[in-house]
Amino acid sequence: MKRIAYFDNAKGILIIFIILAHVLSLCSKYYNYSDDFFKFAALFMLQCFFFISTYFQSKSKTPRKKRILNLLKTYLLWQTIITIYYAFVLQIIDFNLNYLIPRYTLWFLITMIFYNKAEWILEKVSYKIMIPISIIIGLVVGFIPIIGSTLSLSRTFVFFPFYVLGYYAKDLNLLSKIKTKQVKTITIILSIIILIVILNYNSILSIKILKGKYSYFDIDNVNIILACGERLLFYIVSIIVSIAFLNLVPKKESMLTTLGRNTLYIYLTQGMILKTFVTEKILLDNRIVGTLLLFLCAFILTIVVTRIINKVQSYKKYKMEVIHG
Repeated sequence: MKRIAYFDNAKGILIIFIILAHVLSLCSKYYNYSDDFFKFAALFMLQCFFFISTYFQSKSKTPRKKRILNLLKTYLLWQTIITIYYAFVLQIIDFNLNYLIPRYTLWFLITMIFYNKAEWILEKVSYKIMIPISIIIGLVVGFIPIIGSTLSLSRTFVFFPFYVLGYYAKDLNLLSKIKTKQVKTITIILSIIILIVILNYNSILSIKILKGKYSYFDIDNVNIILACGERLLFYIVSIIVSIAFLNLVPKKESMLTTLGRNTLYIYLTQGMILKTFVTEKILLDNRIVGTLLLFLCAFILTIVVTRIINKVQSYKKYKMEVIHG
């Protein structure tokens, strides 16, 4: 399928937000950062990633079994690499090749495997049924305390509505509907109001609700019914802010376009790089300069690693073509 610069630009912007959110999160104790930026970014960054991923994938010519196998192989490889690196290089964990609990950012791959498996249901069921059902599932799963980080089950259910919306988006002509001038103006104004309210009233949306990996029972000092209402609010707010974001993404090709075409390996490697800097305390005392340098180092190194991986993959592909040719 032909790539469209708009979607690559969106992914490029989103990966920048993800890296910066991880930088601020990992440095929160060292630099005494609040969680304000994460709260802002958590309203749209993963939601839009899932939406965009399935927007193309739902009409992909690549067989579903092949997509799932590729995701599984990538997960198993990177789970092994990161576990070995954390255990023997950084020495921050005991060596244990547990593939049921994904390391750091790798939960995304497990979740995408489940979503690909779920497509056979989406193919057969109308959006009128599946969209409300996906929201209900995301709300109800919070009442089941045993569903958590194992196989990324909690996040898989919580973010499922955004994947479902992306799956049906083409059939519903959803992008054209949300990218009108009126919708753009309304959602941007509402997003600004939402941001001001959330940043000034911390109790409205807790970090644990935003991360999506906790049951309602694991959210401190909150009635489980109120926590369910908070997750519903999270869905509503996320949809508004995500629409505003998609309306602000540039359409023309730029550096963001190139960046957006390589987000997977940037996403997979940035966690290891950031953990290395923080664990080894390779941080400057000056908070602003230190944060900026850490972000730039992580950003540049992830791109370098990504290019190396792409080179190796293209070389292997070339060798295979030569052999089979």
